[in-house]
Amino acid sequence: MAAPRPSPVRTQPSTEALIAHVLRRTTFGPFPGQVESLRGLGVEGVIDRVLSAKPLATTPKPPINDDGSYAPVDWWLDRLANPKAGIHEKMTWFWHGHLTTSHSKVFRWIMEFPQHLLIRKYALGNFRTLLKQITVDPAMLVYLDGAWSSANDPNENYGRELMELFTLGRGTYTQDDVRAAAQALAGWWVDWDTGAHGFHDYAALKDPVTLLGRPVKRADDVIDVVCDHRACAPWIATKVRRYFTAGGGAKLRHAEATRFRKDGLEIKPLVWGILEDPMFLRRRMDRPRTPVEWVIAAMAALGLTDKDLRRWTMDGMGQLPFYPPNVSGWPSGTRWLSASFALARASLAVQTDGVAAVSSASDPVAAALKRCSLYEVTPQTKAALTTAAGQISNADRRAQVLLAMAVGSPEFALS
Repeated sequence: MAAPRPSPVRTQPSTEALIAHVLRRTTFGPFPGQVESLRGLGVEGVIDRVLSAKPLATTPKPPINDDGSYAPVDWWLDRLANPKAGIHEKMTWFWHGHLTTSHSKVFRWIMEFPQHLLIRKYALGNFRTLLKQITVDPAMLVYLDGAWSSANDPNENYGRELMELFTLGRGTYTQDDVRAAAQALAGWWVDWDTGAHGFHDYAALKDPVTLLGRPVKRADDVIDVVCDHRACAPWIATKVRRYFTAGGGAKLRHAEATRFRKDGLEIKPLVWGILEDPMFLRRRMDRPRTPVEWVIAAMAALGLTDKDLRRWTMDGMGQLPFYPPNVSGWPSGTRWLSASFALARASLAVQTDGVAAVSSASDPVAAALKRCSLYEVTPQTKAALTTAAGQISNADRRAQVLLAMAVGSPEFALS
């Protein structure tokens, strides 16, 4: 069953199908039995439940050992895989891919884990505040070479990425703006061994410079200028909308950007508006699940709990927390449906043990689809599972095969 190009599902959906869609887009589920347990709330009730869910506890914290340990990675993956997680966890993941820092370069959990907690704190808070905090965060200062930059000879990496990727997009600034931003951002230092950081006046600007038509002298000035720029609200609002739904024409995007700006760049009202827009429920199965989304949901459906297997599978598919490939984060789109990723999905799927809920069911095909929260499947997928079920007499073996086929199906690969 080769994965198709994603396209919106246009059939009349069941309540279960809509709830499953909400959970796929706003969490890292659905997890087995979760759709059925929430059915009584109705679709709107589930959206409200996800939006109002409290952030998961951050204690106990993982051991912070910079000795090749993956403890912080596993710690976060445990939270992504927690059925109690709501929209806060999904937005923490979004900002991790947008305001990127990679362990491959920083290689110091003593800096990176506190940055992760910072992102968690503001994941649904104020974008301007988040940006001000992360701009002078030790891990970011190391990752984009802001540490030990001086106004006389500034490193321009962060100033450029701040405008090109984080806030405005290409075509909104000049090279002179990049240099001005870099000069105003200079003066910060980081102790690589301890993670301590601070500011040296002697390396900073003495007089303001002009950035995007306004005077700036320090990091907060730079962030205020880019956040006030006319391109910032549309850039962020569009990024967030595409994260949750591919739909939305120019008029809708303009309206969302206007509200986002009017709300003072508060993130939660922006997310709330996107999820309450009717298009959110209409645009189902029209984007691929990323490796992190797929592996967490697949392992839950297959009954697999091995943390090494979880991490190895994600890494092999090209997406592991704290390890984005570059400052742009992870790519999106149909590349996650390529043949190589299909093979990686299949290699995990075949490792499932027999699951009693499927092996003992009177209709094992329906039970397998239900466990995988698949309520909208093509006739071809249903026929493939039915044929396989008819050819295997052993109940446990049949359950293994059906679950492997379900998580390897085109529908499970889509969100």
